[in-house]
Amino acid sequence: MKKNIFCLVFLLIILGIYIKSFAIQNENLDSVYLQTTNTEIKNGEAFSFTINLANIDVVAFDLQIYFNNELLEYVSGPENTNVIGNKIITVWYDETGGENPKQNCELVKYTFKVKEIRNEYIAIQGEFYDAEGVKVQSFTDGIEMIANEETKTETIEISEESEVTSNHSKLKNLRLNHEGMTPVFSPDITEYYFLTENLSTLEVTAIPENRNANVTITGNTNFKEGINTIVIEVTSPDKTSKTQYTISVTKTRDLEKANANLETLAIENVIIEPEFTNDIYQYDAIVSNTTENLNILAIPEKLNAKVEIAGGENLQFGNNEIHITSIAENGYTTKQYKINVYRRDEEEQRIADEEQQLNIQKLNTILEKQDEGEEQSQSENHVIKNMKENIWFVIIYLIFTIIIVILVVYKIRKNKKRKNG
Repeated sequence: MKKNIFCLVFLLIILGIYIKSFAIQNENLDSVYLQTTNTEIKNGEAFSFTINLANIDVVAFDLQIYFNNELLEYVSGPENTNVIGNKIITVWYDETGGENPKQNCELVKYTFKVKEIRNEYIAIQGEFYDAEGVKVQSFTDGIEMIANEETKTETIEISEESEVTSNHSKLKNLRLNHEGMTPVFSPDITEYYFLTENLSTLEVTAIPENRNANVTITGNTNFKEGINTIVIEVTSPDKTSKTQYTISVTKTRDLEKANANLETLAIENVIIEPEFTNDIYQYDAIVSNTTENLNILAIPEKLNAKVEIAGGENLQFGNNEIHITSIAENGYTTKQYKINVYRRDEEEQRIADEEQQLNIQKLNTILEKQDEGEEQSQSENHVIKNMKENIWFVIIYLIFTIIIVILVVYKIRKNKKRKNG
């Protein structure tokens, strides 16, 4: 008898361990994972990567991808994607409120074109939610790009000959031999800033997108106290186009008084993109057709610095430029911030209002379905609770019944023994 009990206990322990390991395996299968289409890429070529789901139901997600837009060009991605500088944002939710979740599938696909291969890293972050709005998984991953000299030399020649026209006059790269130039270089940004205490010379590397373009650099030597301007002029091979880049170099012994950064830049009741940071100098905003004047808030980092604002009044339909000049305490170091404000006309506003109303209706539908789902869930939970209570009642009732039966049988047998005795 004891041997049988021992065997039974041993089998129960083994069964428990197996069930636990099976649950852990299933839990590990629930995942979001990254796949790339190809591993060897040359300059000018495109590559893609996908984010996939396995054994997990997703009703909404938010993805953020960070990349170097000097080296990579964003080509395509999901419809609900916004690209702001070097950041890609993709937001999606199931418009049916959770009736059609994404599961076991290729969730999104992004395609990039390589401008120049260098050792670089594409960082990917995301959060994924279920039908009840609960985050089911966070995701962090990335793609490491590694260049070799042979690939870089071969592909740059192909890119320059096939894609850059003879009237092209922009730079592909601009860098100094010392860190500190702001903002981060982009071919379309022509104004840059640099602070120094004791440098009198800067080495400037300016590489044109068309290798036959003529580049001249002036003003990068013999810096004096105050503002020094480096001018990089790019002339296209056919001499029909010129682009001028400038680097304003402030040489001063008091770097604090040369701080011309803004701490805050905002427009009342208007969203500017990208989100403000003091080392980004160009922004965009959209306003309604009835907006004629803007209330602009521009606060410098330093108390004694000054701010001058040009524009923001009597807005015209279409594009309007606002220039914000921040003047440091020293009185001569300046930084220029620009906001391009687009004012919609009546037709554009009508379309925007219709789209907004449609989005509100979709959102209300989703919220209503979520409320219905919550009510149904509460009802199901109530039923389950009642069932559990009833089950316990039945179990207790059966236990008492068995005890009573055992007592009755025991008493009957005892009475029979007495009669027989």
